[in-house]
Amino acid sequence: LKLKPCILGTVAAQTSMASQEHLLSAAARLWSEIRGELQEKDGEDEGSLADSPPVPPEELKKIAKWCQQTVTKFGASAAVAEGPKDPALQPIAGEVVKAFTAAAGTLLAVRRGAGACLRAELRDVGAGLAEATDQLGAAVGTSNMAVCAGKALDRVKHLDRISPHNKAAQRRKILTSLTQLRDANRELAETLKSAAKKADGDDDDEDEEDEDDLDLGDFDADDLDPEERQVVEAVAAAASALEDLLKRASQACAPKADDAAPSVAELEVVAASSVAAVNAVDGLAAHAMGGLDVKAFAGSLKELRDAASGFDIAFVREAASNLCSALDRVQAALDAVPAEA
Repeated sequence: LKLKPCILGTVAAQTSMASQEHLLSAAARLWSEIRGELQEKDGEDEGSLADSPPVPPEELKKIAKWCQQTVTKFGASAAVAEGPKDPALQPIAGEVVKAFTAAAGTLLAVRRGAGACLRAELRDVGAGLAEATDQLGAAVGTSNMAVCAGKALDRVKHLDRISPHNKAAQRRKILTSLTQLRDANRELAETLKSAAKKADGDDDDEDEEDEDDLDLGDFDADDLDPEERQVVEAVAAAASALEDLLKRASQACAPKADDAAPSVAELEVVAASSVAAVNAVDGLAAHAMGGLDVKAFAGSLKELRDAASGFDIAFVREAASNLCSALDRVQAALDAVPAEA
């Protein structure tokens, strides 16, 4: 007897969960069966990205509302039930599983034509909801029931807020990168401010408290030589240029009717590049403050240049050019640092 791979996977999942069966186990089994459909597939982004929502946003809201109602009802009923074997819980558990099944089916529907950003959201939301539902079922009759019910409702909120289409997911990814970048920009600015004050002999407790709030670790402004300070200033300027670029990119994700609007495929590249670029900026800041690590800094600078190549797209090309010029100035400042630094 030969079983298809998908059936073998289902049997394995059911076997591994046999010792943990509970009223909501069917939801976890379902997720084990379908989660592979949300995984990455080679070549699927080549001309297949959807421009419009495959599922109406109001339908997504309706499914999320259903999940919220059934989880709330199950949590309230389980709190007064006589343990997990209470017959009164079975029909309510069935409602939860039905709602979860509808949610999973909706995620699969949104998956059609989804780019990397949206696929990542779908996997995260689906996995989080499945895990929370499974924990909710296992918590019936325990002191952890209320906590698990709260976690399940929180995961339902993620379902309610999921991006309905590619551009929404891309914009969310870019805005997340922008938030991370602004934190780095603020830290770099405060580092330079602290260094300037120490150079002027103006160092007070209030400034020390500000540095503590920024989690600068063991950084001491006296650790910056004049050449190293020039490097930090150049990094701050490059980070600002990147911030301007990401602002433009996030605005371009809004629906537009004109021909100048970037394509979904172009925004996908920019969103992916934004993550790599911001992580590289974090690396530059970490390797520049508290003593310049030239080798590690150069590595992060190369990573940022590589990421910046993904911004060579018409709608952000001017901002990308400004960023590249700023990176040239970072390289010039690094080259000016004495070899013993």
